Parts: sequence; structure tokens; C-alpha cells
Amino acid sequence: MDAQYHSGLVLLSIAVAVLASYISLEIAARLNNLKGKSRITWLLMGSLSLGGGIWSMHFVAMLAYDMGMSVTYEPVLLTISILFSIFSSGMAFYIIKKSNTHLTQIASSILIGTGIVLMHYIGMEAMQMQAVIQYDNRIVGLSVVIALVASYVAIRLFRKSDKASNRKRWIWLSSIVMGAAISGMHYTGMASATYIHDSSVQMTQDDPTSQVGPTILGYLVAIGILMIIGFTFILIKYKTRIEDSDHRLEVIDRMYQSIIESANDAFITTNHKGVILSWNQAAQNIFGYTSSEIIGKSLHQIVPSDFRKAHEEGMERYNQTKEKRVIGETVELTGLHKSGTVFPIELSLSTIEDGEKTYFTGIIRNITDRVESQERIKKLVYRDELTELPNRRMLKEHLSSYIEQAKLDRQLIAVLFLDLDRFKQINDVYGHSIGDALLKEIASRILGCLSTKDLLARQSGDEFVIVLPQTSQYQAGNIAKKIIETISEPILMEGLELYTSTSIGISLYPEDGESADTLIKHADTAMYEAKKEGGNQYYYFTNEINEIISRKMLLETGLRKALDREEFEVYYQPQVEVKTEKIVGFEALIRWNHPDLGMVSPVDFIPLAEETNLIIPMGEWILREACKEFKEWLVVNSDLRHVSVNISALQFRQPKFSELVSDILRETGLEPHYLELELTESIVQEPARAIPIMSELKSMGVKLSLDDFGTGYSSLSYLKDFPLDTLKIDKSFTKEIHLNMKDKAVVETIVHMANKLGLNVIAEGIETTEQLTSISESNCNEFQGFLCSPPLPYAQISDKFIIPKLLEPRV
Repeated sequence: MDAQYHSGLVLLSIAVAVLASYISLEIAARLNNLKGKSRITWLLMGSLSLGGGIWSMHFVAMLAYDMGMSVTYEPVLLTISILFSIFSSGMAFYIIKKSNTHLTQIASSILIGTGIVLMHYIGMEAMQMQAVIQYDNRIVGLSVVIALVASYVAIRLFRKSDKASNRKRWIWLSSIVMGAAISGMHYTGMASATYIHDSSVQMTQDDPTSQVGPTILGYLVAIGILMIIGFTFILIKYKTRIEDSDHRLEVIDRMYQSIIESANDAFITTNHKGVILSWNQAAQNIFGYTSSEIIGKSLHQIVPSDFRKAHEEGMERYNQTKEKRVIGETVELTGLHKSGTVFPIELSLSTIEDGEKTYFTGIIRNITDRVESQERIKKLVYRDELTELPNRRMLKEHLSSYIEQAKLDRQLIAVLFLDLDRFKQINDVYGHSIGDALLKEIASRILGCLSTKDLLARQSGDEFVIVLPQTSQYQAGNIAKKIIETISEPILMEGLELYTSTSIGISLYPEDGESADTLIKHADTAMYEAKKEGGNQYYYFTNEINEIISRKMLLETGLRKALDREEFEVYYQPQVEVKTEKIVGFEALIRWNHPDLGMVSPVDFIPLAEETNLIIPMGEWILREACKEFKEWLVVNSDLRHVSVNISALQFRQPKFSELVSDILRETGLEPHYLELELTESIVQEPARAIPIMSELKSMGVKLSLDDFGTGYSSLSYLKDFPLDTLKIDKSFTKEIHLNMKDKAVVETIVHMANKLGLNVIAEGIETTEQLTSISESNCNEFQGFLCSPPLPYAQISDKFIIPKLLEPRV
């Protein structure tokens, strides 16, 4: 029988084969990224696409072949043909994605080629027509070879797309070759067939649709197939986008899990009942439980027993009310380790609602190191390093809080300020290690005298402060007494038996102050007074004490500025020869004219100047002024013999005191024999230090006088061993010399002894003629006192004693 092809349908059949191949290969390319059910689904879709494409190509191609007779198809064989195509395609894709070896490529190409061949020849057998088909076996064999070789080439090209930069190009090229395998096999197979008319074949009644011409039917089938392929293509794109998204989510999930597993913080998830659902490596490191030990167990496993009830109530409250208290916040709690150890943790809690179910996720950090670091910092800030007692900062904060509470409760607070007596001597003699150990022992003894509500702090050095809340004046005194007695007991330390005592000042709230600083200051003031009175006792703060200390502080502040402000002035008191009643010298005395207090008595500021070491620059100033002004007087009165200047012990002990005196004499131009330095007994009580300096001064020509002889610890050895020129008899002996025979006897003895030693004697405090007569009878050389003149400033001395001398007629 003669037949002919419809060219349009032939081209359409080839297009169907290529497009079906492309779709199926695109699906096959994505199988590597899929797992489980998704992989099976897409494997099935790829098989259907290629198998259906092979079958569709054959069907369209058969419609394109016009044999001039009616053709129908037997449904069972037709179904078997397509199933073979789909099954072989699926097996081929499964094998090729399972392994990528040359052997699997051959096996895949054989399966696909076999599917194409079987689908074609089984489909030919399904044809029903009044003709018999005869095949040319050589051409049939060629069709099989075309199917197998083209399929193999297509598979090879497809595998190259896995690593190619332009993957789609290789897939399209593989699709074209695969389409050529399908089309080439079909049309070669059709060429092997010869159709011989046979009228004996009985045909069934035509279906109404058979009245439609085969060309139109082919187009309709092709359009339907293209629509299916197009829909499949769109579906693939859509599913690909979804699965790409799923893949990204899966990657993100894996990244998230990786982050959780590598995190230093514990990530723990529980359900609404507190049952642990997830547990990362950090949780195991922090709490000691492995995931297999803890998952499915209650969160109580890691919650200390003291907090479990509160945890249950909080979870129950949230489940019922959804009220967020700690959710979304970061809180510090306590965790329980597997070993039973309790440690501090930091918790950040969040929730996820899934319908009616609630899940809790906690991020937990072990903050033991941070808490310990904070404690160390707090200790450095608020604790004394040596005794570990509260320091000054902590003292003020706690005392301020005690005061606030006392205001509400109307309670009395006592502040005790303690200072150890003679602690510096122990430190200097035995060293700082012994001193530090002693302070720690003292702190321990003081704590033993206090209750748990009391506060003991180390103020500084050997000073301690005690705060007694809710107390009374009587109780504060009893505790102070108890502390004094306890500290006075001997302390055994490194084989040494040490003794010390303490002076305590007490201030009371609110009577003596309403702030921490004021109470501490006033207790310190009272302590100073207790120490001043000999120590080893306690004093309550009083306004009188405060006034004394306040004046002292005012004077000390003023002293530090007085020299710069030129507030000091030198006063002079004449020294008179007893026999001739002529003025032979002057004693230089310093006076301070305070801008607010007026004239300040030397009794008030000289001890303070010595205590603060200000006596050293002050003494240098008065020595220079006295030498300079006395030099001016010598121009008028050449009969003057000396100017006396008092030298303090601190000034005398300066390493270069002799050089200082020499420099001042050179600067002022005063000859050394006119200068007489008055020394105190405290100076001459250190012969080893004093004698070399005195010898240096004597070698310069400077005169030396011993002030207030006969008082204190005066020793006759002074007169024998020291290079002195003058003795000054204190006014305590001359005050009643004309009334008291004992005083007169003492003065006469001193004068007689001095005369024997060749020393000049000056009597101080002569205010009456009776006193002058008595010292004259005792053969005293000179006197000074109000009988002649009180101490006067330079100008008045000049006007009263020096200028009149200038006006006297010269002989």
C-alpha cells in the first residue's frame, strides 16, 4: 500500500520528542538535591514526562502517516506500550542519578533505547486496520541501533551538564539528541514496515470521532500534548522555585542547627509542661547532661529545688494568662549542674505559639566568670585589701542608708572612730609585715565586740570606723570601753609580745550630725581629743571640742598661706644688763596678724607649726628678718651685743642647718658674734646629733643659748658637755623670787654655777622692781620682761630705744 507523511505533523512529533526530553532531563538534573518522598515524586514526574513524550511523539507521527485507510488501536497493547516507555525511563533516571559511572550510563541508555523500541513496535502491534504489516529486519535492527546509540550520546551529554558552567546549554543539546533518538528510531522503524491490504480483516463499528480527518485529529492531539507539556513545564518551574525555597530553608535550618551546636550558650526548648525537647552541646557543657539523658525529662532537672515552685507557678501563669513577665527579657537566675553544684546563669526566654500549643526557648549562659569578676571588682571598690573589711566608700554608702532608715524609725545611730596609739612605732621597729598582721588581728578583735547588725570599716592606715545602728549613747560607750579593753590585751605575733591601745571618738545621730560625712568627721574630732588627752580612752563629740578643732583647722589653713601673704611680723623684747640697766640685745619673737582672727597668740600657732612642719620655713624667715633688722640697728647703737632667735628642734635637725645660718649671715652682712641662737632642751637631749652641729655654729662665731633652763628634764651634763654661752632662767623661777626664798635659792644656785662655768645668765619675766632687785642680789647678768618693755614691732623698738640713742650727744 502506498502512504505519505504530513510534514507539519512530522515536525510537531519531533518537537514533542525534544521538549519531552528537555523536561524530563531538567527533572533528572534536580534529583541529586532531593531526598525522601520529594525525590520519588520528581522521579515519577520525570518518568511520566519522558515516557509520555515518547508515546506522544509516536502517536503524532502515526497520525502524520496517511495510509489511505481507517486505523484504530487496540487499547491493551496501547497501554502496555506507554507503560514500557514510562517504566524504562524511570529506571534509567534512577540508575543514572544513583551512580555516575560509565557502566551506569550504558545501562541507562539501554533502558531508554529499549523503552523507545518496545513502545514503538508494541504500538505498531496495537494498530487495527485492513492491512498486514511486514518488517525488513535489517531496517528494524538499524532502528534499534539508532535508539540505543542516540540515547547513549544523550546520556553522556546530560552528564556533562553536572559540572558545566552553562548547564542549560548541555541539557538542551542532550534533549535534541534524545529527541533524535526517539524520532530517528520511529521513522526508521516505520521505514522497515510494509502494509499489505487484506480485506479479510474485520473492522469494528467506527467511533463518531473517526469521522474527523486524521490531520485535524493529529493537530488536536498535538495541541493537547503541548498544553500538557507546557503545563508540566510551568509546574516544574513552580515546583522548582518552591523546592529551591525549601532547599534554602533546609540550608538555613542546617546553618541554624550548626550555629546552635557550635554556640557557647545553651539553647533549650521545652513544651508548655516544661518537658525538654531540644538540647545543644553548650547545654551539655554547662549543665553536664547529654541530650540522651535529658531530652524528654522535666526542666526541673536543671532548676535548684528552692526555685522549682516559683518556676512552676510562672509557667502555669503564662499558660493561663499569656502575661509576659520575663519573656523577652534577660534575667539572672541560678542553675543546677548534674553534679549538684549551683551556679549563676543568665536567661533570655522566648515563646512560639503553634495553635493551642506553646513552646519555650531559653538561651542560657553560664555567668560564673562574670559574677566572680564583678565580685572581685566590687571587692576592690568596696573592700579594704588588707583586712577585707568595708572601705571608706562602702562605709559612707551603708551609713547613709542607715541614716535614711533611722529617719523613718526615729532610731539613734552611733559612729565610733578608732585610731591605734603608737602604731607607727610598731611599724617602724618591727616592719610593715608585722604592722599589717597586727591590723588584721585588731580588726578581728573589734569584730568580736560587735553584733551582726553593726558595721566595721577600715578608714585608712590604723584608723577604723564602727557604725552602731539602733543603739543608745550608753550602749555606744559600753562597746567603746569593751573595745579599748580588748585591744589593750597583749598580742602574740611571730614570737613577739606586742602591746597597743586605741583612742575612740563617738558621734551620735541625729544630735551630732545628719549626714555620713558629718558624723564621721565629728567622731574623728572627738577621737583626736581623746588622743590629745593621752589615748586609751573614748570621748563623745561636743560642740566645745568641735570649736577647738575647727579653730585649729582654720589656723593650720591660714599658716600655710601666712608667709606668702606676709602676715608674720617680728617683735623684739629688749634684754637689759642688770648692773648698768643698758639694753644690750633683743630677743626676736614671731607674731601673726591673722586677717580674720587678728593677733594670734604664739601659744596657739607655734605648736601647730611644729606639728605640720611649717616651723621650718617660718623659722628661716624670722632668722633672716632678725639678722637684717638688727644689722640696721647696729649702725645707730654699736653697744648692742646680740640678737637672740629661737630655734625649734625640727629646724635644728635639718641636714644643712649650719649652712643655712651661714648663708643668712652672709646675705644680711651681720657678723656671727652678734647672733645668739636659743635652743630648747629637746635639742640637747640628743648629744650625738646636737654636739657636732653646735660645734660647727661655734666655730663660725655664733653664740648658743639654752632656753628655759631648770624646767623639764634639765641636766647638769648640758652645762658640762655642750658649747653654750648663755643660760636663760625660766620665768616660773623669777615670778615670785622676791617672795619665795626657794625660788631665790634656785636662781642664785643657777647663777653661781653659770658664773663658775663662764656662762652669761638672763632672767626672763621680770615685771617689777622687786623682782629686779632680787635677781640683782643674785648676781644675774641680764634680764628681760615687761619692766623694761613688752615685745614690740621693729618700728616701735626703733622709735622707743634706737632713735633716742641716735639723738644723744656724742662725747
